[in-house]
Amino acid sequence: MYDILIKNGRVIDPANNINEYLDVAVNDGRISAVCREIEDDAKNIVDASGCVVVPGLIDHHAHIYPLAKIGLPAESVCFSSGVTTVVDAGSTGAFTFGKHKNFLEDSKLTVKAYINVCSYGLDSLPIQMEDVNPAHYDEGAIRELFEEYGAKYLLGLKLRTSREVVGESGYEPLRKTVAVADKLGLSVMVHCTNPPGEMSELLGYLRAGDVMTHMYMNKGSKIIDDFRKVKKAVHDARNRGVIFEAADARAHFSFEVSEPAVREGFYPDILATDLTKLSMYLRPTAFNMANQLAKYYMLGIPEETLFALCTINPARHMGIDAGTLTEGHPADIAVFTREEHVAQFGDRADDTAELRFGEYIYRPLMTVKNGEIVFRDIAF
Repeated sequence: MYDILIKNGRVIDPANNINEYLDVAVNDGRISAVCREIEDDAKNIVDASGCVVVPGLIDHHAHIYPLAKIGLPAESVCFSSGVTTVVDAGSTGAFTFGKHKNFLEDSKLTVKAYINVCSYGLDSLPIQMEDVNPAHYDEGAIRELFEEYGAKYLLGLKLRTSREVVGESGYEPLRKTVAVADKLGLSVMVHCTNPPGEMSELLGYLRAGDVMTHMYMNKGSKIIDDFRKVKKAVHDARNRGVIFEAADARAHFSFEVSEPAVREGFYPDILATDLTKLSMYLRPTAFNMANQLAKYYMLGIPEETLFALCTINPARHMGIDAGTLTEGHPADIAVFTREEHVAQFGDRADDTAELRFGEYIYRPLMTVKNGEIVFRDIAF
């Protein structure tokens, strides 16, 4: 007897090139079978007719409480939007991460983290910016942190390279961040909104496996040129292995950049949210991961590709056993319907927003984490 049997859904598992109507069986916290017409009995049989059944989503960029004072209540927000793994993108630094160990161990949600090069991370937000003066980086403390926690919790280093943060230092904080990461064998995530110089220079510092987040922002130098074409330097960066992430929050996205880039076929490698308590459930911007799915579907990214951006793509980048419905793997599963519904999408959270309207929403109906139902819509 299976613990859970999800029947009659359209299974989309990009890791295995699956997009067809199949049943999914779960036992002892793992995927037991994915095939047609599983007849065995189960403790919990779920009829997913009219639904898409996908691997549990991975939100590769958020800020969660208590790692950040402005962080979102991660389990409630993530599980209710089909997310089973979340990455905290630099809320803590080398001096602050360790105090959250108990929280990370107790969470049912899988939580990984990037470490801010500022030793205190974003502890001061929203009052003031982090200290990214390269002279203040504590390389020794960073090294010790990754030696103690790296394999279990940590992914790499995070830097916000906005003018508002780096001031007159330009790209020197980025250069130093990459140098430290080189020494320690780490990847880097770079927040690029309103960079202190040309986008081509920013990308020139990044290596294969580094992540440029907020790829569709339109403040300062952008990924598109004056002719609304993706710049050669951007294509070159992708070709050498730089990872481009869409994580939109309240102001790190624009239709000005996303629409021509998507038309050109320059999709994200990873789709995330950059949610905090200031942006969760805020219309018409990121809202939650389900809303991000609907927005990027509206922009023209095919559904199977769309789910790859928040399942197997980030899982492979992170080197974790997730993002797939392969038999024997952890049973992290999300069930959605794609419903006809007038949906409003905006690129800002104020009266300067450009708006677009889509015809569909993705409605989360059930989330399974390690074989346990952690969210289910009352009508499902």
